[in-house]
Amino acid sequence: MHRIKPKEIAFDIDGVFADTIGAFIKELRNKYGIKVSYEDIKEYELAKIVNMNEEILIDLAKKILYEPVDMGIKPVKGSIQVLKKLSEINRILFVTARPDKSGIQKWVEKYLKRDNFDIVATGTHEEKAPLLKEYGIKYFVEDRLETCFILEKASITPIIFEQPWNQKPHPFIKVKGWHELEKMIDWNSS
Repeated sequence: MHRIKPKEIAFDIDGVFADTIGAFIKELRNKYGIKVSYEDIKEYELAKIVNMNEEILIDLAKKILYEPVDMGIKPVKGSIQVLKKLSEINRILFVTARPDKSGIQKWVEKYLKRDNFDIVATGTHEEKAPLLKEYGIKYFVEDRLETCFILEKASITPIIFEQPWNQKPHPFIKVKGWHELEKMIDWNSS
């Protein structure tokens, strides 16, 4: 069992803190009449899974990126409690591959109701590792399996947040939810 110091861990947002796929599926069903289940999303690249025209995909991607509050994206179960507890003892770092942080910044503020966090938008998954090294992060919670391999090469321990799209074989620490992640944090360390 890993005992992680609060200052050594950082988090991805989409698929870890924000249930982006849940909102995507709901929007597909309600606005476009396309029915997909969460378990059907077996690939990170949604265009490979869901049969829809490119205009719909672009429309939904823009909403997810720039209007997450209006889109009704909800937090992943258990995330708020753990992140609030963590923010009481340490500043939280979120690193996202989004091209811009403004929309997701408002979303995080809405749900954490605190300002003890930083969000860095790298624009690409590949830029996460150098940034995390710069911040002295040793552990990163991520849902995209391909990013975990990049992190591992940079000597950052990836913790894969289990989702239907990351079920291929891998050597990484895996958590099924925030309750498991909470047990890995050394709450008595700063």
